[in-house]
Amino acid sequence: MPAILLKQVPYTITKNCSFDMLTMSAYRILREMGYALTANVKIAVPLLSAVAAAILSCISSHPGDMLLSLVNAHEGPKRTRDFAKEILHGKDGARGFLVGIKPRFLHVILIVTVQLMIYDFAKRLVGIAATGL
Repeated sequence: MPAILLKQVPYTITKNCSFDMLTMSAYRILREMGYALTANVKIAVPLLSAVAAAILSCISSHPGDMLLSLVNAHEGPKRTRDFAKEILHGKDGARGFLVGIKPRFLHVILIVTVQLMIYDFAKRLVGIAATGL
C-alpha cells in the first residue's frame, strides 16, 4: 500500500468521525443534564471536540506519517513494507512507529482544531445545523 494512504486514510477517518461523535455526544449529555445551549457552549463543545479529534488523528496517522517520511527520504527499490519491517524488527519493535510523536502533537493539534472549527462555523454560516445540534 502506498505510504501516503497509510497516513491520510487513518488521519481523515479519525479526524472526521471522532469530531462528529464527540460533538454529538457532548451536546446529548449537556441536554440530558439540563444545560442551556448558550453561544459560549456552542463554541466550547466544538472546540474541545476538535482538540480531542486532533489528538486522536495524530496518534492514528503517525505510523503512516513516519513511513511516508522514510519512503520520501530514500531513493531506490525499497518499498513501504520494507521500511515497516525494519521498524518492527528494530530495537523498539512496534513502539518504533511512535518515535517523534510528541513534537508532531502541537503541529497536528493546531491544524486540525482550526480546520474543524472552520468546518463547524461554515456549516452554521450556510444554514446547516452544526454537528450535534
